[in-house]
Amino acid sequence: MELQKFKRKKLKDLLATDIENLQNTLSEQELFFLISQKLRGGTGKIYKNFEQKLPSGNYQELEVNDSKDSRRIIIDMDNFILYATRDHYKTISYAENPLWANK
Repeated sequence: MELQKFKRKKLKDLLATDIENLQNTLSEQELFFLISQKLRGGTGKIYKNFEQKLPSGNYQELEVNDSKDSRRIIIDMDNFILYATRDHYKTISYAENPLWANK
């Protein structure tokens, strides 16, 4: 399953900023802290991968703004792989792992 690599669209790209913040975490604890910040307002849930656009896994979905915004971050909670969508799952891009997860 080949996914397009995620790219920043413009300087002020909130989805890209959130992805970069997750990628730049220094530890699993810091990643979970940032995830919990997104979950505080009820802006996260389990991503069930019904259309099987991603490999099977244990995924968490984070909203970038709110439920009306189509941008989402999907995190493979077993391997800490980050994915992003700008169009509510019509297309999903691969956004890599945090640096610490590649060790």
